[in-house]
Amino acid sequence: MLYGIVTMTSVESQYLLSVQNLDKYEGKWIAILDNQIIAEGTELKDVYAEAMKKSKIRTPLFKRIPEKNETETLLL
Repeated sequence: MLYGIVTMTSVESQYLLSVQNLDKYEGKWIAILDNQIIAEGTELKDVYAEAMKKSKIRTPLFKRIPEKNETETLLL
């Protein structure tokens, strides 16, 4: 199920690039808004629901953090 296309803003992208250690989020989805991770979990629908409760109007950036042995695929 797709929840919509989210454009990565410069604030969220800079934060994601600045985070040095995402090991504790391996295999999980995270939601980022205003330089912080506001939700995390293994199921996107649950992370989406939690993040939208916290963000109200604005849509956070959603990203799945791959596990160490997993290759990340980007579709552009």
